[in-house]
Amino acid sequence: MFLKNTWVYVFLIGLIFSCTANKKDGPILEISPTAIEQVLEETEELLLSLKNKLLIMDSTEIESLVVPQGLAHITNTYRTELAFESVTLKKIYKCNNGVINTVHYDFYYDSLNTGLEVDTKTVLTLVQSKFGDCDSVNYSGSMTTYSWVSNNAIIDYELFNNGFTFTIRKNQTTENPIGVLVVLPKHLELTEKLIKHEYSDSLKLGLSIMTDVQNLFKVGFKSKSNTLAFSKTYNENVLLSGSFLFEGENLSGVYFDYMYSDTISNEFLTDVKTIKSIITKLYGEPSEVASVSLSTSYRWGNTLIVLEMFSDGFSVLFEKPRL
Repeated sequence: MFLKNTWVYVFLIGLIFSCTANKKDGPILEISPTAIEQVLEETEELLLSLKNKLLIMDSTEIESLVVPQGLAHITNTYRTELAFESVTLKKIYKCNNGVINTVHYDFYYDSLNTGLEVDTKTVLTLVQSKFGDCDSVNYSGSMTTYSWVSNNAIIDYELFNNGFTFTIRKNQTTENPIGVLVVLPKHLELTEKLIKHEYSDSLKLGLSIMTDVQNLFKVGFKSKSNTLAFSKTYNENVLLSGSFLFEGENLSGVYFDYMYSDTISNEFLTDVKTIKSIITKLYGEPSEVASVSLSTSYRWGNTLIVLEMFSDGFSVLFEKPRL
C-alpha cells in the first residue's frame, strides 16, 4: 500500500513540474521584421545579384525571376508590388525580347511615416558597403541622385520627397563620371523629374491616375475637367506651363511648354540642349529628327517622350503616337 501511494505522489509531483515548465516556456512569439528591415533585405538582395553577376543588363533573361518574384507581364515590362507596413515597393523589370535591360525598385513612403530621412541614410550606407563611395552626385531641386558604375552597369539611387528609387541600367559610355556634380536651373527641374518618372514607369500612360500625378509633382495644380494644369514664371523671362490630361481616370498625355521672352540669349539654346542630353542619357540618340519651318522635333524609338523646339521656346510631350 505504501509503495502504491509513493508512486502516486511521484506522478503528481512530476505532473506539477511539467505544467510549471510549460508555463515558463510559454508560446514562442515570432516578431515580424520592421518596414526598414524589409526594405534593407530587398535592397541587399538586388545589390548582391548585381555584384555577383546574377543580374546582368542586356544578358539576364526575365523568365528565371517571374515565378520567384511573382511578376506580372505588362507589354515589355514585368512588375510586382509589395507592402511593408507604411512602405510600398514597386519592382519593375524592363525587357527586350525577354532579356532584362533596366530594373527599377521604387520605395514609396506613406505620408504618416516620419522615418524617410533616417532610412535613406541607412540605405545609402548599405550601398556604400557593397560598392564604395558613389562615382557621381546629381542635385536637382527636391531630388538627389547618387550613382555608381559596377560590372558595366550604372546604379542610380534617387532620393525624392516621398521615397527613393533604385534604377539599374547598362553603362552605355566609357566615360568616367567620377567627381561630376550637376545642378540644373530651377525652371528645368520639373521637366527632369517628368522624364525620370517616365523612365522609371512611376508615371505611365493608361495606368497612372490623378492622385499619382499629384503625389509625384508637388505644384499648385488647377483641376479642370479631366485635366491637371499648372504654370510658373522663372526669372521674369521663362514661363513653364504644364498639363496632365486624363481619359476617364487614367493618364492620356503630358505637355510641358516653355516660353522665353528673350530668345536671343544663350539660355534658350542651352536649356534645349540640356533637356535633350537628359533624355539621350537614358534612351540613347534620337531615332527621328524632323525639321519644318521654325520648329524641330526629336523622337526616341524606345520612349513616348517627344522634344519639340520652336523659335520662342520648346515643349516636352509625353503622349501615345498618333495613328
